[in-house]
Amino acid sequence: MIDKFIISKVRIKILNLFLTNSATSFHVREIVRKTDEEINAVRRILKDFESINFLKSEKNSNRLYYTVNQTHIYFNDLSSLINKEFGVGERILKHKAKIGNIKIAFLTSTFMEGKRKNKEDLELIIVGEIIDEEYLNKLVSEGEKEIGREINYTYMTLMDFSKAKNGADSTMRNIIYNRKIILIGNEMDIY
Repeated sequence: MIDKFIISKVRIKILNLFLTNSATSFHVREIVRKTDEEINAVRRILKDFESINFLKSEKNSNRLYYTVNQTHIYFNDLSSLINKEFGVGERILKHKAKIGNIKIAFLTSTFMEGKRKNKEDLELIIVGEIIDEEYLNKLVSEGEKEIGREINYTYMTLMDFSKAKNGADSTMRNIIYNRKIILIGNEMDIY
């Protein structure tokens, strides 16, 4: 659906790369390899994105590295849009009925950054009654292959989610009150 709003496939690929790895810097040739697009098209779009301060560049050892500007006015909106259209977010949305009766699903700030600080950091949380755990594992595995890294996720019942967010453990509260991309449900469902 996004290709109806943003016509350039190259722009979509570059947005997807940066918005699913927002804490990572990439040099031009690396972007060309990861998007499988022509270098001149990539350079033109990088220049456009840099001109509106969506990307920041930094020279390091004869290479120009680009990083997404996480404070850009459209960062959260574009990140939400891209993560609902591609990868694990798109798969969860497309197959939610087969997975189970999902009430809430969201990608955490750790997922958005593309880097876990430790192996316990959650990147995807699904709340509801899971009917087909094996199918959910398959969808997440496909999403992992697409982004080239493991996705740490959990699923829980609505009651368990309520206990976790209201309990003594601050981990879930930190996740909830941090930046996130809501795939299913809304802010009121989470808080």
